[in-house]
Amino acid sequence: MDQTAFIQLLKNNNERMELFFGADVQSNARIPLAVQFTFSRETFNGPLFEKKVKDIHSQKSKQSFLEFFSTPSNKSVLTYKMLAHFVLHPQPEQELQRVRLNEKALLNAGFKSSGYQRIAALFLMDEAHAKKAKILHDEMKRYHFFLTGKDDIPYAVLLMKKQSDPVKLAETMRKYYDALHGKGFKNGDALQAMTQLLPLYDEEFQPVLVDYVVAMKQSFINNGVKVKKRFYPYLALLALAGATSEVVGEIVEMERSLVKLPMFMDMQAYALMTAAQYVLKSFIENDMLSDFNDSLLFMQALAMSDYIGDIPFLLAFDILDIFF
Repeated sequence: MDQTAFIQLLKNNNERMELFFGADVQSNARIPLAVQFTFSRETFNGPLFEKKVKDIHSQKSKQSFLEFFSTPSNKSVLTYKMLAHFVLHPQPEQELQRVRLNEKALLNAGFKSSGYQRIAALFLMDEAHAKKAKILHDEMKRYHFFLTGKDDIPYAVLLMKKQSDPVKLAETMRKYYDALHGKGFKNGDALQAMTQLLPLYDEEFQPVLVDYVVAMKQSFINNGVKVKKRFYPYLALLALAGATSEVVGEIVEMERSLVKLPMFMDMQAYALMTAAQYVLKSFIENDMLSDFNDSLLFMQALAMSDYIGDIPFLLAFDILDIFF
């Protein structure tokens, strides 16, 4: 889908959701949902969405669609994004069962229940994978005890999809963290998230990736874009994709088109993230990932970063108990 068609479909989907949900769903949940439908090349159909959600709920709960969404604590971004994931899936019942089993596997491996665990369940392969991810998560705690928490579970799962050494990976993450902090990146969870994506390229520390990330950040600044911490993971993905300054210019140009839409009036940061997702997805579709030759893994890293990027908007973490 070209950029003009994407923006038009996104605008249409948001307007359709505004009419269907009304004031019950605020923009911080509606816009990510509209973006998700648009990337799936789907036009939102409110009654059909309601019917499919009812079908999902009928499998796991007697609670009705309207009762579920009338509970304020359930109106979170993650709720709607997970619902959309199942609704848009070609086999929603089987996918729901797979995610449920994966969540149990993560619990059995020693992870605590949380919204982040449910994101991780989307990308888990099996119980053995869960156990390896727990080993990596424990190793990550050795290097960053106070920073490493539930929000890092999806990264541990993603990184252990390959046959990697968890001890080496944790060490490499810490090297990236220290190197990038030394280059002016702010301490915290966002920096840790970025440094957990970079080892997808190689489990050995690669100084060139540090330089690449710094160059990406400076390129956005040169284009008049303030790079906030929430965007750090996308800098890592751009570096993994081998993006150039021209690619940054393309992202910035699209971001400027998106912020003109009323839907992004108070969501400018999300406009930049959406533009980056669009360009990176184009890289995958056009086989332009440079030296990063695992397009499926890259696509999953991008999808996971999208889920986690919405976490600051969450109103509750345990809202998916209705499913499990």
